[in-house]
Amino acid sequence: MPETKKLKLQDVWRSCNKIRAAVCRVGLNLWDYYKPLDPNGDCLVSESKFVSILAGPLRGPIGLSDEEICDLASYFRIQDGRILYSQFCEVIHDSVPEFGRNKPLVTGLEREDPLHVNRLSTTEHRKLSLIITQIAILANKRKIVLKPYFQDYELIAKNAGTVTIGHFGRVLTFLGIILAAEEFCLLVKRFGKDGYTVNYVAFVKAIEDVQDYLDTHGMTSLGGDLLDQCPGKIITAELPKLPRPEICKKSAASIFGNQTVFHPVMDKPKEPMSLMEVIHRIQRHILENRIRIHEFFKDFDLLNSGRVTIPNFRRGLDALLISSLGKLYLDENEIDELIALYTDPNDLDRVCWRTFEDDIDHVFTVKELEKYPNLKVDCPSPEVANLKRPGQKDWHCAPKSIRELCEDTLQQIRFRINNRGIMLEQFFKDYDKHNYGYVTRTQVRKVLTTAAILLSQEEISALEQRYIDDMGFNYSWFLEELEALPVAEPLYNEVLQKMQKVNAEKPTPEPTEDETNIVMVLAKVKAKVVRERIKVNEFMQPFDVHKELVIKKADFIRGLDQLRCNLTCNEVATIMRVFQVPLRPEYVEYARFAEVVEEAVATGSLERAPLLVPIQHVPSEACPRTFLNFDERRLLAQAMDKLSTIRNHNLEELFKDYDKENIGTTSKIRLIKALSVRNMLNMISSNELDVVHKCFSVERGGALEIDYRAFLYALHLIQENKKTLPF
Repeated sequence: MPETKKLKLQDVWRSCNKIRAAVCRVGLNLWDYYKPLDPNGDCLVSESKFVSILAGPLRGPIGLSDEEICDLASYFRIQDGRILYSQFCEVIHDSVPEFGRNKPLVTGLEREDPLHVNRLSTTEHRKLSLIITQIAILANKRKIVLKPYFQDYELIAKNAGTVTIGHFGRVLTFLGIILAAEEFCLLVKRFGKDGYTVNYVAFVKAIEDVQDYLDTHGMTSLGGDLLDQCPGKIITAELPKLPRPEICKKSAASIFGNQTVFHPVMDKPKEPMSLMEVIHRIQRHILENRIRIHEFFKDFDLLNSGRVTIPNFRRGLDALLISSLGKLYLDENEIDELIALYTDPNDLDRVCWRTFEDDIDHVFTVKELEKYPNLKVDCPSPEVANLKRPGQKDWHCAPKSIRELCEDTLQQIRFRINNRGIMLEQFFKDYDKHNYGYVTRTQVRKVLTTAAILLSQEEISALEQRYIDDMGFNYSWFLEELEALPVAEPLYNEVLQKMQKVNAEKPTPEPTEDETNIVMVLAKVKAKVVRERIKVNEFMQPFDVHKELVIKKADFIRGLDQLRCNLTCNEVATIMRVFQVPLRPEYVEYARFAEVVEEAVATGSLERAPLLVPIQHVPSEACPRTFLNFDERRLLAQAMDKLSTIRNHNLEELFKDYDKENIGTTSKIRLIKALSVRNMLNMISSNELDVVHKCFSVERGGALEIDYRAFLYALHLIQENKKTLPF
């Protein structure tokens, strides 16, 4: 029995995509082919009719194989063997985008400009300017008018200001303008139009603008040559040959002296940077200038795909001032390595600029930092913060003799300026008009000579190896180290040690007997619950997301802090030890704790014991600060006996006047005032007054206040007891 092929949805979907592409390309309408075959309009046709359309008139435009047609017929077949062609047509036509409803991104007016040119990067634009200038000088010298040579071709081809690339090259060759391959490609890239023609009108206009500039400023002679009185205004290859130190080191050293005139960077070629160093320097550049990379690349990525072309990526780097002419110098090889690192592996002509942005923005912060709340971020990282300046020598790798000579020289200069009161910064500022922090090597020698600081050539060379880089001599760093004071031992060491002991974290005290007694600790919590009618579960349940009736110890401590029970660390540890989950040592049974505490307000499961009489928990106002020993109780009895001899004292009215909030307590000062008004203060001593205040005091707001209602009630009881006693 032959094996039947298993139908795969992927194969059917690939066939539909092929049909959909043909519909968009040719403009087919499948309904027009299948509706005439369905006179009844029931959206069904036979399999032979369905196959005849795809294998007959549509086989050429679509290009389906017999196997693909059989897969489509099998997929859209219903139970009676016919094909549901309406569903097939809807799948093909409903997913075709209607571009006619969208507004055009480009109106066409950009290309209608007769002087339209393409954009180039900063480096390419500078090279093109040199090429245009050389062509303008050559045309001016030979008295060549370029426009008629291109117009002859336009009369025949009717191209409206454009010529083909081949004819453009033939015209330049006929006129004797010899260009290299890179230069010709750069001209085509600048003035190209429609991919195969060149806008010669814009090219000729650029040549004429340069010629007008040369004539206006008088930079050319009557013969068209550049005048010798204007060197430097136009960069040309016809410069006088001078000794070049980067090529001929011996001749430069013999004429000018070794390392006297020329910068040390010119003595040796630039060492290529590693790829990580390039990224670190870009991060340093972005951090110092506070640049947002997203703003420079998003305009090139209209579809927001995170990828741009390689030329657009170069333009973005030029806008960031990262190029061979920008603020951050990178040569072409380093830029090529950077592009190769971020090239899209699926499309080698595009660069993943979002990945580049994420890597560079690490200098500010870490992406998705909200997912790592405990992560400590160092901004900037030590690799970027300690990055040495371009061209700066690694001082740790310098010879020991050079480093010692540099330190001795700094000490000598420091001694000289301290004795004479010299301010070197002002001398450097006179040469640094723009406040860059750098001066040239010659200016350093002038400053030292002006300040009467005479140094040998070896000492100056040691200073230069320490403070010189690609920008010149870093005098701001030099002055910073020169004026740095030595670290002196503080004169207040004893006071400092005492303050450190005071501010040091105090160790956890040893737990007392009351703090380890769970009954005493729960009594304190129950008193808080009874007084303020608090439900403990409301503070614990938000931490129990999975309704396990247990929470972590850290969350349990947070819930107790919200109760404001003023528990010590040892008391909290006692509660967690008692209500700890047996097999999960990091969790606490908060539901059992809440049930035990809330028994002070209401007894649970009371419906199961109807004869049980619940007992209300009465919180005690006593505290260790109000405890009386035997001598204090004896003094209290004497004082209360003396105060009870005054009948009808009416102290309650005085206390009510002082107690505006009617909370039943008042301060010790008001107790003294009330007793003095009724002439009762002179009956007791100061010690007896302190004992009375201590006995009837309660804690309120961290201070002790007397409960005058309990005090008056005690006086009333003593007076009533004296009435019943026989005399």
